[in-house]
Amino acid sequence: MRSIQLLSFSLVLIIAACQPANTNTVPERVPGQLKVGFDVDDTILFSRDNFLKAPHMSDDPDHLDYGWVNLHDSLYSVIIEPVADIIGFLRSKGHAVYFITARPGINGQALARHLSRELGFTVAMNQNLFFAPKRKDPKTGYKFTTKHERISQLGLHIFYGDADNDMVAASLAGVRGVRIVRDPRSVVAYSKNYFGDTRATPSEAAPYSEEQYQQFLAKGVGPYGETIYPIYTTPKEPVD
Repeated sequence: MRSIQLLSFSLVLIIAACQPANTNTVPERVPGQLKVGFDVDDTILFSRDNFLKAPHMSDDPDHLDYGWVNLHDSLYSVIIEPVADIIGFLRSKGHAVYFITARPGINGQALARHLSRELGFTVAMNQNLFFAPKRKDPKTGYKFTTKHERISQLGLHIFYGDADNDMVAASLAGVRGVRIVRDPRSVVAYSKNYFGDTRATPSEAAPYSEEQYQQFLAKGVGPYGETIYPIYTTPKEPVD
C-alpha cells in the first residue's frame, strides 16, 4: 500500500514538473516595496518625431509600422529627464519599476535596449517591459485599452501615464493614476485623447477646452481624479 502511495505521489510531482510555468501569476510582494508602472510614449520617452517619421501601413493615420517605431527610438526618441529622475529615485529606495506600453511588441527588444542604455539599468521584455496593444470591440469597432490587465497582474500600486487611456487603465485596475503633462509639441501633434481633445470644437467626445485644461493643471487634479505631475522642462530635440 505504501509503495502505491509513493508511486502516486511521484507521478503527481512528475506531472506538475512538466506543466508550463504560469506567466500570469502575480509577482511576490516585498514588504515596504512599491511597484510602480510607467507608460512609455510621452511619459518616459518624447517619441513624437519617431512616430511622425514612421511608415504608415494604410490610409488609416493610426495604422503605423510599429516594428519600425520600436527599432528607431535610438535615433528619434529621447528620455524625458524629470521622469527618469523619478524612476532613479524609486529604484534607489528599493522600489520596483515596470513599463507598460500600448505599442505592439514586434521588435520590442530594440525598445528595451534603448531604455536600458538611457536609464542605466536592464529593461527586458516580459520582465519589466510589457506590450499591451489596444483591442477592438467587434460590435462597435472602437479600440479600448488593455493596460489595466497587466497593471492588475503585476500588482502595481501606482501608474504614471500621459493619456486619458492611461488614467482609465489605472482606474479600472484600482490603482493610483498619475498624469504626466505632455510636452506642448506632442499636444499639438496628438491633441486627441488628452483630456479629450482640448483643441477640438467642444463635444461629448471632447468636453474640455484649452482654458479648462489649464485650470486642471493649476489645481493638480485631472478629470479622472488623477494626480497631475507637471513637467515644464522640455526635452531636447533628437538629432536628425
